[in-house]
Amino acid sequence: MKLNMLKKGNKLEMVIKFLFLIIFFITYTFKHGFSEENYIVTIVNNIPITKVDIYNRAKLISISINQNSKIKNIENYYNQSLQALINEKVILSAGKKINKNLTSIVSNQANRMLLAEFENSKLKLDQFLKKHSISKSVLLEKHKAQLIWGIVLRDKYNTQFSKIEKNIEKTFESNEYRNNVDLYDLAEIVINKNNNNILLKKINFALKDGANFLEIAKQISISSSSKFNGKIGWYNFQNLPKYIQNIANIRGLNKGIGINEGEIFTFHDKDKIKIIKVLAKRQKGKLSKKEDIILLAQLRFPLNFQKRNIAYKKIKNNLDSLLSNKSTCDVLKVFEKANSKNLDLKVIKSRIADLSPKIESIIENLNFFELSEPIFLGNSGYTYVKCDKKEAKLEKINYKKLKKTRLNKYFLIYSEKLIKRLKNDANILQIEKIK
Repeated sequence: MKLNMLKKGNKLEMVIKFLFLIIFFITYTFKHGFSEENYIVTIVNNIPITKVDIYNRAKLISISINQNSKIKNIENYYNQSLQALINEKVILSAGKKINKNLTSIVSNQANRMLLAEFENSKLKLDQFLKKHSISKSVLLEKHKAQLIWGIVLRDKYNTQFSKIEKNIEKTFESNEYRNNVDLYDLAEIVINKNNNNILLKKINFALKDGANFLEIAKQISISSSSKFNGKIGWYNFQNLPKYIQNIANIRGLNKGIGINEGEIFTFHDKDKIKIIKVLAKRQKGKLSKKEDIILLAQLRFPLNFQKRNIAYKKIKNNLDSLLSNKSTCDVLKVFEKANSKNLDLKVIKSRIADLSPKIESIIENLNFFELSEPIFLGNSGYTYVKCDKKEAKLEKINYKKLKKTRLNKYFLIYSEKLIKRLKNDANILQIEKIK
C-alpha cells in the first residue's frame, strides 16, 4: 500500500515537474524569442519605430500588391514600410509642436475615415483585422498622420494658401475644362529609389496582372497624394511631367499618337521612383467614356476546396434565375442575408476609369443584371453584376469642387517641400538594421 502510494507520489511529482518545465519553456520562449524578434530599428525625434511596426505596415503593402499577407512576401516591403513610417513620425512631431493633443483631436475623424473604407461596416473591418492578424491601431496610424499633415501644412503655409484661394477665385481658368485641348487625369505611386528594385518589380507585376492602381497608391505611395488614392488631378500637355512629354514627342504627338488612357509610365525623379497612370483622357475637351459612373454589385464567394468552375456555377445557377427580369439589384441584398455565411456583398460606385483593369474588362460587354465571369484570388471568387450606369456630362461648373481640386495640387507641391525640410531637420537615428 505504502509502495503504491509512493509510486503515485513519484508520478505526480514527475507530472508537476514536467508541467513546470513546459510553462518555463513557453515563458522563456515568449519573453526572449519575442524580444529578439521585436527591437527598435530607428528613432525619429525620440519616437521609436520597431521591427513589429515595420512588419505590420509591410503586411498592408503585401495585401494591396499580392492580395495576401503571407510571410514570404513581407520582407520585400520592409524598406518602403520603414520610409513611410519615418515620414509619419516626422509628421507627428510637427503636429505636437502645434498642439501636443493633436493625435487625440483627430482620432474620431480617423476612425470615421477607416470605417468608410469598409462600407461603414464594423463587421467587415473586424473580419479584415482578424483575417490578417492586424490591430486596428495599425490602420488608424496612417489616417491620423494624413489628418495631422493637413493641419501642419495649413499652419506652415497659411499665408500662401490664403493668397492661392483668392487668386483661384479671381482667375478661375474654368474654361480649360471645356476648351479644345487634350486633358489627362493622372494618378501616381511614389516609392524611394534606394533598395526598392524588388518592390518596383512586385508593383509592376501586380499592375500587369490587373491590380487596382489607386488601391496600391493608397497603401504604398510615400507621396501625400496617397491621401487621394494617388490621384493628382487633370493636366494639359504642357503641365505633364517632362518624361511623359518626351515620350509623347518621340511617338509623334502631332501625328495623333500621343498618350493613351490606361497607360502607365515609370521614371526616376531625384531620389524617388514615380509610377504615373493616365486614368482618363479628354480629347479636345470631349468627355471620355471612362468618366461614366458605374454601379456594381460585387459578390465574393468561398471556394472551400471546390474546383473553381464548380463553385462559380453553383452561385451562377442561383443568381441567374434570381436576377432574371429584374430592374434593380436590391434582390441581391436579400440573397446575401439568406447566404451570409457563404457570400459577401459589396456595392461599388465608381468612375470606370477608377476600376481595376480586370474588373473593367469583364464588365465591358456585360448586360445589366447579368452575372460576370469570375475573378479568383486565394480561396475566394469574385463575380460582378452591373446595376446602373450614368453617362458623364459637362454640367455647370462646380466652382467649389474645382477650387478644392486646385488647392489639392498646391497641397501636394507644398507637402513635398515641407516633408523634405522636416526630414532634413529631424533627428533620425538608425539603431539596428532590420532583418
